[in-house]
Amino acid sequence: MNYKSLKYKILIIFYIPAIALIYFSYTSLAHEYKQLSYSSAFKLSARITDVLSTLIHNIQIERGLSAGYVVVDEKSLYIDRLKEQHANTDKAYTELLKIIKLKSKDKRKLEIIIERKAKPIVRQIMQELESLKDIRERVLNSSITFEDEINYYTDINRKLILIIKIFNIAFKDIQKDTQSIIQFQKLKEYAGLERAYTYNHLLNDYTNDKNLLQIKNFQDKQDELIEDFFASASLELNTIYDNSYSISALNRLNYCRNNISNLLLHNTKEADKCFKASTQYIDIFAEISTKILNRYKNNANLIYDESLKSLYITFILWFISILALIFLTYMLKKLIGKEEKHIKELRIAGYAFDAQEAMVITDISGNIIKVNKAFTDITKYSASEVIGQNPRTLRSFKQDKDFYENMWNDIINFGSWKGEIYNKRKNGDIYPEILSITAIKNEDNVTTNYIGQFTDITQIKQAQEDAHYQASHDFLTGLLNRKSLISKLHEEFIRAKRHNFLHAFLFIDIDDFKKINDLYGHSVADQVIIELSKRLNSILREDDVFARIGGDEFGIMLLNFDKNKSDVAKCIKEICTKIINTSSETFIINEQKIEISLSMGIKLFPDGEENKDDVIVHADTAMYQAKSKGKNQFVFFDRKIENELKQYIILEKEIKNALQNNDFQFYFQPKVDIKTGNINGAEILIRWLHPQKGLLYPASFIKVAQEIGVIPEITTLALHKGCEFIKDSSDFFDGSLAINISSQELLQQNFEDKIISIITKYKIDPSKIELEITENDIIKDFDLAIVKINRLQEFGVKFSIDDFGTGYSSITYLQKLPVNTLKIDRCFFDDLSLDSNRELIKMVINMAKTFNMNTISEGIENEDQLEFIKECGSDQYQGYYFSKAVDKDSFIDLLKVKENT
Repeated sequence: MNYKSLKYKILIIFYIPAIALIYFSYTSLAHEYKQLSYSSAFKLSARITDVLSTLIHNIQIERGLSAGYVVVDEKSLYIDRLKEQHANTDKAYTELLKIIKLKSKDKRKLEIIIERKAKPIVRQIMQELESLKDIRERVLNSSITFEDEINYYTDINRKLILIIKIFNIAFKDIQKDTQSIIQFQKLKEYAGLERAYTYNHLLNDYTNDKNLLQIKNFQDKQDELIEDFFASASLELNTIYDNSYSISALNRLNYCRNNISNLLLHNTKEADKCFKASTQYIDIFAEISTKILNRYKNNANLIYDESLKSLYITFILWFISILALIFLTYMLKKLIGKEEKHIKELRIAGYAFDAQEAMVITDISGNIIKVNKAFTDITKYSASEVIGQNPRTLRSFKQDKDFYENMWNDIINFGSWKGEIYNKRKNGDIYPEILSITAIKNEDNVTTNYIGQFTDITQIKQAQEDAHYQASHDFLTGLLNRKSLISKLHEEFIRAKRHNFLHAFLFIDIDDFKKINDLYGHSVADQVIIELSKRLNSILREDDVFARIGGDEFGIMLLNFDKNKSDVAKCIKEICTKIINTSSETFIINEQKIEISLSMGIKLFPDGEENKDDVIVHADTAMYQAKSKGKNQFVFFDRKIENELKQYIILEKEIKNALQNNDFQFYFQPKVDIKTGNINGAEILIRWLHPQKGLLYPASFIKVAQEIGVIPEITTLALHKGCEFIKDSSDFFDGSLAINISSQELLQQNFEDKIISIITKYKIDPSKIELEITENDIIKDFDLAIVKINRLQEFGVKFSIDDFGTGYSSITYLQKLPVNTLKIDRCFFDDLSLDSNRELIKMVINMAKTFNMNTISEGIENEDQLEFIKECGSDQYQGYYFSKAVDKDSFIDLLKVKENT
């Protein structure tokens, strides 16, 4: 990298974050300005609301006085008071005009508050206010009716309230305050209308029922608004209302309300008295509205002040960041100039470049500026090829990133580094060297250059490697020796635990190798060892470790399996099979044919071992297990298998205890006649009521029970329970019970004698007992099975083939079998959308009919399946559609329910 590119990179690295900082500070400034505009509009809205509230209040008073003036006879008594109110109203209107007719800057604030579609409404209301003078003239001349006067003022106030709403609709923050202000303006409006109508009514010398009805309506509206206020207002607004409200004012008003129909009160004095009472009552609402409005204005001013403060602070920070950028730019330019001066003033120390030791000098950036002849002799690069390049050109990549980081830490912190390193020549050869790097510094103790000195130590390393090879390898085969194997095992053990790999250790021993030594001599035996090692090496993968432990023993580490243990075992089994097959091929040594076999012990690791040496011990143990089983084979040593064996032993003991303690229970899976829908039999199924695990299904224990030979005991127990049930339930059950048996039992001597003896003991009809056996079990000894089945059938016992269709399903076998029933396996009903399944079911049912056999469809779980087997002509079915397997009492309940129906 040259100096200019470094300079530009430094400037880019500096200016990108600096520009980003200025951009984000400017964005923040713009945001604060926008927030100030919003708060300024908020403040203006509060001011407009205040002025509008004052105007509405004055128009309400003017409306009430005008309502009385148009009907009173002695107008001279009221004209001064009315004109004074006109002046108050005009003053409030002038204040509104000042705000509406704002300068251009303030108009932008109004743009924020009022949407375009709301501007015509505001303009229309302002135009209507200009017609106020005409209405006043008509009032003073008594040329306007009471209704017209009331309607005009009421319409003006309604629209002014609408303006308040328009000016505040944009501010969600104070929605409750705005709503309360509008509510109280409406409340004042209805109270003002009540005052106007009451005043007008009392100044007339007659009772106007229409006016009274309107007055009552205004009173109701006031009550509704007060209720709405309490329902929606905050606790603080409720407190303002409670502190301002006056019961005495309400009492004075209620006096007028209650006596308004009394003609004795229809005079000027009483009218003025009621007008005053109404005004005092309205003033209460005006006071509450003012307090809420003051709260609203205070919030607006507070938000405006905070926004203005934030804007000032943001602007100051933005301005400071600009100044900081200018200052830092100046300092950066100064520093770069200083470094440029240092580069120009670089002092290259005079070193003896004609020495045998290779030398290379670089600038501060690591670019080569000079090399000597020894450098070109060792690296095969000419000076012109490397000057301007970085020494990384020589890197062999035999050292990792940490190596170089540590090296440069020493150079930076201590000024030098020395050590052994591998580099690469121009032709690609990698060679070792002793390298020392020293930092050259100027008078200011600043590093300006680096000098590297190195010596090729290829010959020295070769001598060391030869010595190491002899110490770590077997002299005969060239394989690793026992010491190296153990060292590798320790390394791979740690690596496997760190990276969650699974390895396998194979301990191999040549069977009866001593005989080869005795018969053919040690020389031939050595050749067998050498040839065997070659054969095995050809099978192994590149990463696997192969060693001769000693004599006729070998060790192999199969590395880096990242599959689960079951899959790993399969892979290893394939490799071990290849080893066995390869070693069993005849060896021809000195024209003599020699055959050998191997015994292997396999240990998967790591598998919970803390002691690494246990891996070899366990593999050795497994190897002797292979020898004890007949040699020429391999055996796994697996802690999981050990644990499974322990669990197996525990389960074996528990099964035997369960037989002694009568923990096995028998459930009944109903068989249903398809035509009648009645239960005409059941299959007896075993369950285990385990004292700790609860109710267990056969899948969790039946395989172990078969292996330990207790199935005949379970079958006997099931037969006793079945016979007992048939005998006890003869009043309501006339069907048969099916019991599963295995070929292991069927083919036992005296099996049929035992069955006949038990049925005879209970004195039941033998045809009520049906024995189920799978077709695969029968085929194990077909002829003997037929003999035994025939004898039991002669006694009256029925037979059925269970899971028909999952085994051989030979028509020839079926034709010869003396069975009564075929049970079609549930797997064919799982997917009746397959035409193959449907056709196969039909074929089995038709075939059974051909051989005069009944058919039972297993696993029927829905109505579609049931309808299908009905169409096919199946005789019976069983499955969850009717009932799952249930205990004895539940089965009896099912029978009785069907009997009753």
